[in-house]
Amino acid sequence: MNPIKMRRVAKLIALAIGVLCLSSCGGSSSSGSNSGASGGVGEPSNDRLEPGLQGQIPLAEQLNGNAAEGYRKGLRLVGENTILDRGANFSMAWLDDCAYITTTSPGQIFGPASSPYIDPQYSALNGMAVIDASDPENPELIDILQSPAMIAPHESIQANQARHIIVATRGGGTALDVYEAIDCRKPILKASVNIGIGITLPPLPDLPGGIGSIDQGLAFMGHAMCITDDGLTAYATSSAQSNAVIDLTDLEDPKLIQLYSPASHDCGLNPEGTRLYQANFGFVSLGLGLPNGPAVGQNGLMILDVSGFQDRSTPPSPFLFGTQPPLIGFLGWSNLMDGEAPTAGSHTARWFKNGGRTYVYSSDEWPTAGVCPWAHSRIIDITDEANPVLASDIVLDVNKLENCAQTEIDIANYSAHYVGFDDVNNATTLFMSYYTGGLRVWDIHDPANPFEIAYWHPAPNPDVPTVLLAEGFGSSADRWDAVATYIRYRPETGHIWIAGYSAGFQILEFTRSAGSTVPKPTGQ
Repeated sequence: MNPIKMRRVAKLIALAIGVLCLSSCGGSSSSGSNSGASGGVGEPSNDRLEPGLQGQIPLAEQLNGNAAEGYRKGLRLVGENTILDRGANFSMAWLDDCAYITTTSPGQIFGPASSPYIDPQYSALNGMAVIDASDPENPELIDILQSPAMIAPHESIQANQARHIIVATRGGGTALDVYEAIDCRKPILKASVNIGIGITLPPLPDLPGGIGSIDQGLAFMGHAMCITDDGLTAYATSSAQSNAVIDLTDLEDPKLIQLYSPASHDCGLNPEGTRLYQANFGFVSLGLGLPNGPAVGQNGLMILDVSGFQDRSTPPSPFLFGTQPPLIGFLGWSNLMDGEAPTAGSHTARWFKNGGRTYVYSSDEWPTAGVCPWAHSRIIDITDEANPVLASDIVLDVNKLENCAQTEIDIANYSAHYVGFDDVNNATTLFMSYYTGGLRVWDIHDPANPFEIAYWHPAPNPDVPTVLLAEGFGSSADRWDAVATYIRYRPETGHIWIAGYSAGFQILEFTRSAGSTVPKPTGQ
């Protein structure tokens, strides 16, 4: 074994011992399986099946190098762009033939020591990468744009097709950037303003490349966002402090309508823009002693009537803070009682329809290694808005308490994250990003009985620097890759867009082994 590989193995063993010392879960061991991967016609020449539990990248496979080749079922790669091997690709939005991919490195969250760059927030590689995917087999990097929010937007980047705009808030800060992209390849910054109350710390002492000043939010801390279909109103979330309601009517002069509590981790909207679906991250609020949800610190889904913001009958608050929009319905849950890690919290809430009924996809999250059994997702029936009910849980084998003895030793993060649909107005296929679990694809023709049909673990990019803390947060770079972004399905081509933390932008398509229930491209 060469010295480099010996050091890598030693590092992995040390990390595994550290994780076991920090946390442990009981439960009996069970044999490896591919449960949930159902309904396909085998294609052994293309598929490379997971060797362990559903969603798992076993430590042994990391050590022997097999995991670095990626795993897949029912999907194949059409084209990719590594975005200059920068890594830290965490969020994605899109317009027309273009993808917009932003970074969240461990350095942006945990400090410069854990960044692959001297300057974690102002490296030339950080920012909004503009990808032209008009040639799916050869997507082209056009530019990397930097502005106060886009330099570190965490999960907030969102695009709106109706107005051809791209919007983001600064992760943890108050900056709000608004771009217009009539030509999707050439976004133009129309406004960069600050919302809420925050402080801008003086520049830190000069280092090579400079770290610059830090935008620290107080009343509002940017985290994620959702935008109405007409592109006129944005809801910026901050997990623990407050949500911001923003008027985007004038792109050059966006206005804060008000802040309100409780905060949410992320949010979704109905097509009319009159209902806001809040994912309340109860764990964070409990930790900070702040209320979140109808019960203090409770995880759950809030359904709020925001028609007053949509039609502007609710005037801007003269006192920065306003009252919470009227509550229509609420469904809460306990992470522990729901079979999740004690740190898990409600994360994502996105609207869709199926068979004449209305639903919200809701995922929980806790994005680090060593917190078995991590967090899973669920489908909630909101046809009766006042009485939302659980339709089904979506649980991978890696999310089961009885499998913790097998998964806890992996240097990996098996938490659910974001989502995509084949057609939100009649969804039959659900796409989920699952960090180390990769991209998961589920048949939801019957939302009460979903089943998995395909998955994709990108092969990690060994040219991306391996950094401190990335092992549990994003990607190992040289052993496995993570998928954390929203997912785009293009019905005209059948292509699926994702971004891997180290692999970069990728375009996929279904193969025969995904089965006969996958959506058929409308352009064929």
